[in-house]
Amino acid sequence: MARVSAENFAEALLGALSEYSEAASEATFRAVDAVTQETDAEIRRHITFTQRTKKYVKAFRTKTSFQDKRNKRNTWYVASPYYRLTHLLENGHKTRGGGDSRKFPHIKYGEELARRRLPELITKEIEEIEKNG
Repeated sequence: MARVSAENFAEALLGALSEYSEAASEATFRAVDAVTQETDAEIRRHITFTQRTKKYVKAFRTKTSFQDKRNKRNTWYVASPYYRLTHLLENGHKTRGGGDSRKFPHIKYGEELARRRLPELITKEIEEIEKNG
């Protein structure tokens, strides 16, 4: 580490903090992308119903819905027109004969994984930055 004079201390401190902040943001963005892919795979793994055409699963999409210098938000969704099926499959519905249809929960598993995994992955990425300096 280089020696810094008292006059340049504030400047050196700001420089080090901005470098760390940029590295932490990049690590967080990588973690968000990784969790998005894991979430999609988890949802696909929990598809237990028979699909004749497989169009519902082919309509699964992810996109970056918001990104700036410090924030990134990815969204998992089902593309049109199959998004209408998600609520019916996840929660079931009333049938014409007055009974209830079976529930096929699959999205909730991806949501649980994302809530659990994202903080773990971000912490791991930041610890790796701190370890490597």
